[in-house]
Amino acid sequence: MNAPARLSLYGTGLAAVFITAFFTAGAVVPDETVQNWVDDTSQSEHHGEDGHDR
Repeated sequence: MNAPARLSLYGTGLAAVFITAFFTAGAVVPDETVQNWVDDTSQSEHHGEDGHDR
């Protein structure tokens, strides 16, 4: 098997893994959990060492 064929096969397999993970997470992770993550992220503030926002 030549290099381009191997790279294509690898890329196709990698894409299949990520697509499967995406749809599995959408089916398994509850909507409430996602909303909590979003709320926690939007409410947290990042401060520098001197206490000021960057």
